[in-house]
Order: sequence, then structure tokens, then C-alpha cells
Amino acid sequence: RRRRPLPGARSQGGRPAGAAAMGFSYMLVPASPNDPMQELVYEHDVQDLTEDSFRQFVEQYFVGCNNQEVDKSVLLKQLQERTGVDLKDQKGADIDRLLTATSVEIFPVMLPTKDSNWEAISVYCDDKGIAKNLEENPRVSGLVQACGYAGQTFRGDCFIGRVFDDTEDEWRRMDFTAKDMSTDAPWVVATRKQRENRSVGDMSKLADMAGVKNPARIDPSMLQDAAPTGETDQYKWRQAGDEVEVTFKREGLQKGDKKAVQVTFGKQRLKVLVKGEELIDAELFAATQADEATWTLSDGVLQVTMTKAEDETWPRLLKAA
Repeated sequence: RRRRPLPGARSQGGRPAGAAAMGFSYMLVPASPNDPMQELVYEHDVQDLTEDSFRQFVEQYFVGCNNQEVDKSVLLKQLQERTGVDLKDQKGADIDRLLTATSVEIFPVMLPTKDSNWEAISVYCDDKGIAKNLEENPRVSGLVQACGYAGQTFRGDCFIGRVFDDTEDEWRRMDFTAKDMSTDAPWVVATRKQRENRSVGDMSKLADMAGVKNPARIDPSMLQDAAPTGETDQYKWRQAGDEVEVTFKREGLQKGDKKAVQVTFGKQRLKVLVKGEELIDAELFAATQADEATWTLSDGVLQVTMTKAEDETWPRLLKAA
């Protein structure tokens, strides 16, 4: 596969000595372990989520560098197997919208909390990696698993970046460098501790936890999904242990939109409205502990986390097949 040059980016070593710091560093991690990881500099400061040119830059990278076309049959089969929804009767326009949806998926690894000094770290990857049959990215998968996301894998090239977000007034992109790629890096240790101690402290500050209570060990057996997951044109969902996590694909969300988000948790029902648009209103596969459910809006990503009433594997998110 041809990997195109990155306009607006240069290697970390390209900043002239004595030059004023501009922009921020980020990591590009190729899928193949034979290709070196690159610490790059985005040459423009990004200090406003509403004008996040870096996200647009990443989207264009995935649009331009992947020669593989989406295998429609593979994508539809995957969605039907994971969601239990019969897609045969779906309108052509709905299928086309799904196939042409945004080409980047943002996976929030560490969300901004007081304990993390309001820093957040996210992985950016191609959202149709499976349908494009992209190879797995073992380095990014291993790093995220070390944070406590057991079984989480990524496909294709991935970007990793850091932001500061006090969830109120200040938001800006910060450096994420090669030294942060270690599984012993301070941010990895901090994220793992948050996930281990999910029942301690303010649950709203720990809403990003969706995994097992023990830190993951990196080994080849973890490169496969441990339990059923799913995807529709509105959201993706995953489960680990007694936790269920739903990440919505709603575009254009900003941190100031929190007041426009309405999430209603029932014992066995989830309803989410954003700016009056219904993203989901359905009966869940099984009961949850509604008083422990939480939601967050970070880096433009709306994410819901629920705790199962019984620690059992769900074959699908919704009760209706």
C-alpha cells in the first residue's frame, strides 16, 4: 500500500534550533511493525475544538492513503452478525450513507479529569479497517491494551495525539511524543489505575472506564475480540466484563454542546438525543444498573458507559434482533 506524504507535517527533528515552539507533536504508527513509528510536528497551533484542523488533516490522510476500496458485502455481513439487524430491507440511500460516512474513528483512551491534569489521549484510525481488510496494528493495540482495554485491537495506520481540555473554557492540542509510546509511560499507568479503581471516587470523573478490573497483559491471545461487539450508522458498541460502552458517530459535536445532549438511562433502556436528533431509543439486551451509568463528551466524541446487572456476555446490544 502506498503511504502518501503528510502535508503540513514534518519530522520532530525538522524544527530549527532556537526556533519558537509552534504547533505540536503527534505519533504516526504504521500498521506494519516493519515500518518505523514517526514522531511528527503539526505546524499549526490548534487551540479551539471548533476549529480543529488536525482532525480534518487526519481524515484526509485516511481518504488519500488507503488504496483499498470498501468491500460492501464484508461490511454489511459484519454489521448484521454483530448487531443482529437484518439489513436486506434497508434503503439503498441508507446503505450508501453508511459506506460513505466519515473515514476516521476516534478512540478516547484517556479522558480529561482532574486526576489526569485535564489531559486526554486519543487514537485516530480508519473506521472501515475491517471492510478494507487492513492489517492489524499490533503496536497501537498493545499500547491501548496496556491501559486496561482488554482485547481492543486496531487496523491500519493509526495516529495518537494529546489534548488539554478542562471541559469548560480551555481546549488545546499538546505534544504526544515517542517516549509516550512505552507501556510504562506515566499516562498509561495513570489510565490503567483509573480503570482498575472504577468504583472509587466520583464516577463522572471515571466515566471512560469500560474494561476489566485488572490491567491487561500484552500477549498474542489478546489480539482477538473477547466478546461480541457491534456497529450501526449511528454508533459502535463494545463490552468487557460487566461494562458496556457505546460510542456515537454524531459529527460536529463540541464541548459546548453538552447542554444539548440528553441521555436517559433506564434499567433496560437507553435513549440519547443530541440537538433534538434521536441517536438511539431502544430496549437493551439485558438489564443494567442505571444509577451507575455515565456519559462523556470529549474531543468531539459522545460516549456512554453502562454496568450490566448481571456479569454475562451480551450477544448484541439491543433486545430486538
